[in-house]
Amino acid sequence: MELLGRWPWPRSRYAELLGYLKEGGASVIAFDMFFDMPDIEGAENDFALSEAADNTGMTIFSVWSPTANLFKTRPLDGIYKGRLSESIDIIAGSAKGVGHLNLFYDSDGVARRVPIQIADTQGKERFMPLSLAAFLEQKGIDQKPELSPGSLLKIGNLHIPLDSKSCIPINYIDFEKQVHIYHRSNVKWLEKIGQEKPITLYSFSDVFPQDENSLPASQFKDNIVFIGLATPGSEQDVHVTPFGRKFGIFIQANLLYNFLADRLISIPGPIYTISILTALSIIFGILIFKIHIRGSTYLLLAGSFLVLFAISAIIAFTGLILFQKLNIMIDMIPFAAMFLMLIGTCLAVNLSTASGESAMRDLQLNLLLEVGEITTSKDESDQYSLKLFKEDIEITSALAVPLKPPIELLEPIKKITHCEATALYVLDDHTGDFAYSDFSGRNEIKEDSLKTSAIVNKWIQSDAKPFWIDNVSKHPDLPHVNINNLHCLLAIPLIVKKQTIGIFYLYNKLASKISPSAEFTSDELRLISSFTHQIAVAIENHRLHVDIHDIFLDYIKSIASALDARDTYTHGHSHRVAEFSVEIGKQLGLSEGELEFLELSATIHDIGKIGISESVLNKPGKLTNEEFLIIKSHPVKGSKILEPMSRLHALMPGVRNHHERYDGKGYPDGLKGEENHLVARIISIADTYDAMTSSRVYRKGLPPEVAYKEIEKGAGTQFDPKLAKLFVDFMRKSQEITSINT
Repeated sequence: MELLGRWPWPRSRYAELLGYLKEGGASVIAFDMFFDMPDIEGAENDFALSEAADNTGMTIFSVWSPTANLFKTRPLDGIYKGRLSESIDIIAGSAKGVGHLNLFYDSDGVARRVPIQIADTQGKERFMPLSLAAFLEQKGIDQKPELSPGSLLKIGNLHIPLDSKSCIPINYIDFEKQVHIYHRSNVKWLEKIGQEKPITLYSFSDVFPQDENSLPASQFKDNIVFIGLATPGSEQDVHVTPFGRKFGIFIQANLLYNFLADRLISIPGPIYTISILTALSIIFGILIFKIHIRGSTYLLLAGSFLVLFAISAIIAFTGLILFQKLNIMIDMIPFAAMFLMLIGTCLAVNLSTASGESAMRDLQLNLLLEVGEITTSKDESDQYSLKLFKEDIEITSALAVPLKPPIELLEPIKKITHCEATALYVLDDHTGDFAYSDFSGRNEIKEDSLKTSAIVNKWIQSDAKPFWIDNVSKHPDLPHVNINNLHCLLAIPLIVKKQTIGIFYLYNKLASKISPSAEFTSDELRLISSFTHQIAVAIENHRLHVDIHDIFLDYIKSIASALDARDTYTHGHSHRVAEFSVEIGKQLGLSEGELEFLELSATIHDIGKIGISESVLNKPGKLTNEEFLIIKSHPVKGSKILEPMSRLHALMPGVRNHHERYDGKGYPDGLKGEENHLVARIISIADTYDAMTSSRVYRKGLPPEVAYKEIEKGAGTQFDPKLAKLFVDFMRKSQEITSINT
């Protein structure tokens, strides 16, 4: 102010400065100001500046537009349009180039971006940033720019990356470290520090040509010089930067330094960002979901927030390193959102998995309870009930009719595992193959399952391992099987003492909330495998039960055979009485268990004859009264034989009372009507009929019709009338059918 007298400086002073800088060899001179009004002292000052600019041939003037004005209409071509403020025509016409001074601010009020081009409202004149115009002038680049909005500005071999808003991100330098404020001094180390910094600020008085202490013009040789306002205490042309409030001329110099040092910030385009996000999502998704996290909801939430914080810190640190080392600016918000989404999804999946596992445990518990009830129940099935006989626990205990293999398990397992059908195959000890036992499901599936079981059974018999097929019709080892209703199957071996004694099949898995897959998975395998041991034990117990029962039956039949062998005249009598008794039982509608109980009782009804001498049993002539009394004692003798045998004690009614009469005149207890056990009443008719129709040494057997009439005659006195009629009607009908067939 003391040297030049007033502010703003007379434009003649700027003219002198241009001549001074040209003399010193400056390469480019750019004004970070515009002269939109004539000089107050007169037009000669404007003329002087214009003439000086023409003479230098390297002067760049500026334009500016209110930022709010530019934001009103932002076209898709990346060029911001608005009302421009520029130098008066006489000055603007002498410029080598023109650049704009506009800066854009982020939401936090910090200037971080420079629009790549602004234009007037009609879009006829377009201007690049002042620093870029200076750089192009200094490099001698005069090609026409090619703008790719939101991506890139290409001028010859120069490629300037842009952000999504078609702006150049400013890569700020540390002003304290990179800008040297020149002070006149003879201190050598201070001058050396200034020379090491890329940007130096000179006071206007340092370059005033009339001042004898001014710097030599050669100081600016080959330099790019910005001329603008940087008066301490002034609020004019001051902007907020990451390093505090700075004058606009510093920001222009900073941006020019970015061009010169190739420190432009690269911003990955949306394609690269999406590609990176996708790759990271896959990688971190695999890592996150591979780790099956267990714990309470609160623990999962706390852990997720901790992981999110750690990942956010890693992202921020990575972004900072990329920016500092490679000048790559990455928008961290999408990455943070991605990880937040992944962690949220992981939480949801873990909670869903936990719910699914809880539901699966409930299923396992329910199945365990059902299996336990079925395999430990002591009740006989309806098929083997003894409801028509006396309610005597000894009968059931003695009979010990073996249940079928645990087929009751098929239906509950089918429901719980959500499959369409189940089947059970049991090892046949005689053939060594697995025999079909039972099936639960649609008959169409049953037909297809039988086709595949023959092959799959051999595989399991060989390997003793679970086996499943996701697509039966396309399985390479089943090409010859015509499958229509069977889609997938799971076969599990039932192993006891290292021996496969059965195979459990599940067919056609159905999708459910707990198991959404339409194919069998390891979950179903684990669920069923947890119960296969119980199923196998149940099958093994059944096999042992059958063996014991068969031994019991063989024992009874052996006794009957031994008894018949002693009486040469009535050989096969016990067997025939048993057959007739069973036929009467069938006419009554007895169950399978009741018929077997009846057959056993009839088979040993004459067991008491073991205690009678063979001379009496096989006497060819008529028996004396004493001998007849001996014969009549065999029911009592038979009951005494059974008395100590706990397993045979229940058969005593048929043995002791088969000679009782319906009118109560029989022996040995004189029971009347239904006082006598149903088994004994049935055996009484069958025994009498066989005795009448069998030939003895002293008489010939009666014809069947005669025997029928005798039984009809004795109905109500000797025999139960209902049973007698059933027997006679059945025998006559059977005889008619036999004669017709003959």
